[in-house]
Amino acid sequence: MRAFLLFLLLLALLALVWSRGWRPPDRYDPWAPLDLRAPPDLFFRYKLDRLAREPAACKAALAQAGARFDPLPDRAGPGACGWTDAVRLRGTGQAVLQRPAIVTCPLAATLVLLDRQVLQPASRELYRSSVARIDHVGSYACRNVYGRPAAPLSRHARAAAIDLTGFRLADGQELDIARDWRTQGRAGDFLHRVHNRACKVSGMVLGPDYNAEHRSHFHVEAGGWGYCR
Repeated sequence: MRAFLLFLLLLALLALVWSRGWRPPDRYDPWAPLDLRAPPDLFFRYKLDRLAREPAACKAALAQAGARFDPLPDRAGPGACGWTDAVRLRGTGQAVLQRPAIVTCPLAATLVLLDRQVLQPASRELYRSSVARIDHVGSYACRNVYGRPAAPLSRHARAAAIDLTGFRLADGQELDIARDWRTQGRAGDFLHRVHNRACKVSGMVLGPDYNAEHRSHFHVEAGGWGYCR
C-alpha cells in the first residue's frame, strides 16, 4: 500500500512540474525533435524512425544541420519503384556529395549523422584532416536485389539506400573502398573504422566482407537497428 501511495505521489509531482512547463533535456526526451548536429542519444533511433512519418520535421532537421538539399515531389512507378518524401541531397553540411543523390529524407538524415559522427572524427584521428567529399555510385535505381529477376525489390528502388565508394579529404588524399579496403596502413584502417562505427547511426551497412557484390562499396540504409556486415 505504501509503495502504491508513493507511486501516486510521484505521478502527481510529475504532473505538477509538467503543467508548469518543465521538460526534460532533449537527449532524455523521446518526443523531442532529432538534432542531427548532436551526438546520438538514447532515443535517436526512435526519433530517426519518426522522421519517416513526419516529412516537415525531417526537412527541418536537415536544414538545421546545414545540409544542402532540394525537396522532391513524390514519384510513383514504374511498377513498385519510386519514392516518397525524398530530397536531392548535395551536401551534409560538412562534406559535399560527389554528385547529387536522390534519397529519402530519413536516409539523408542518416548520411548527415554518418558524416558528423563517423567520417569526420575518423579522418581527424588518422589524418588530421577532414572529409571534404563523399563519393558514391548512386542511390535510386528501379531494380531487384542484385538485378536478379526472381529477387525481391531492392531498397534502391525506393531511394532508401545509397552505395558509397570512397572519400576525398580536405588535403586532397582520396580513399577508395575497392582499392584500399584490404590494404595495410591508414587507408585500410580508416575504411574499417568507418564501417565498424557506421552502424551506430545507420540502420544497415553492408561492406566488402559481406559478399562479392559489395566488394567495392558500402551499402547504407536508414531503416533498421544497426546491422553491419
